[in-house]
Amino acid sequence: MKNVSDCETVNEVLETIGAGEDYVVRGIPQFPTYRGIFDGNDNPVAIVNKSYAKNSFMQPREVFNYVDDLREGLGMTFDKAGFTKGGRRMFVSLRKQNAIVVDPKVGDTMDEVLYLWSSFDGSVQHVINKMIERLVCSNGMVTMDTQASTKIKHSRIAGDKLQSFVSDNVENIKSTYSDTKEIIYSLAETPVSHSDAKEVINRIFKGESKRGENIRDEVFNRFTKGMGNRGETAWDLLNGITEYQNHGKSFRSTDGSSSSENRLTSLTLGTDANLMNRVWNELVSLN
Repeated sequence: MKNVSDCETVNEVLETIGAGEDYVVRGIPQFPTYRGIFDGNDNPVAIVNKSYAKNSFMQPREVFNYVDDLREGLGMTFDKAGFTKGGRRMFVSLRKQNAIVVDPKVGDTMDEVLYLWSSFDGSVQHVINKMIERLVCSNGMVTMDTQASTKIKHSRIAGDKLQSFVSDNVENIKSTYSDTKEIIYSLAETPVSHSDAKEVINRIFKGESKRGENIRDEVFNRFTKGMGNRGETAWDLLNGITEYQNHGKSFRSTDGSSSSENRLTSLTLGTDANLMNRVWNELVSLN
């Protein structure tokens, strides 16, 4: 993962992360029914079957060709970019700083962020995740809340679909963020008792084990004493949960992926992203 905030075009981003040169698809003698994908430096990236490589493979510059128009339309800047899963997945993120300010008692400030994912082996579709990052301390991100995502299937016309998505949905994305802002304001004004908070936490973090009990206790403590939290509102509860998901929960390395890669993937594409959708629904229902 690299900081690409100084880049002005997506081509500059791709050059910065080493994806500026065309990838190559070629046969693998030992596996005649498959093909290998190699990056511009001839490093192996993924193995795919022949039909996928023929019908669905797109160069990085083709996959992310729509990003410049999307960034300009939303008034965002480039943020980070890189690979996971040993190069099989690639992402670019966009950011609008200080997009939301709420709760004068704490001085909460949030950025609007888009994560744009794709893969070379078909393990994920082209995904556009609309997210919010809360910043209440100098070390950066505290919570990341998935708000909505768009998925486009790998195909020969995926590039055209992604470009059409930009022209058709820039205003929709702005509207999504605007709606999210109003929800946040509402959550910040919704009182939540400690008993109600424990009920929500118990529904979300189930389990009879000692570990499950410890997780629930930690989440509740972050609701009452976490960074910028006072244990009074639905907004405090949301941030107590997401603070645990981001900073309290540990992520392990797996074969081909570091712990930090698995953390990023889970928070933007995986189980933690799905959990946060449920958390939002739970807390909105308290209003």
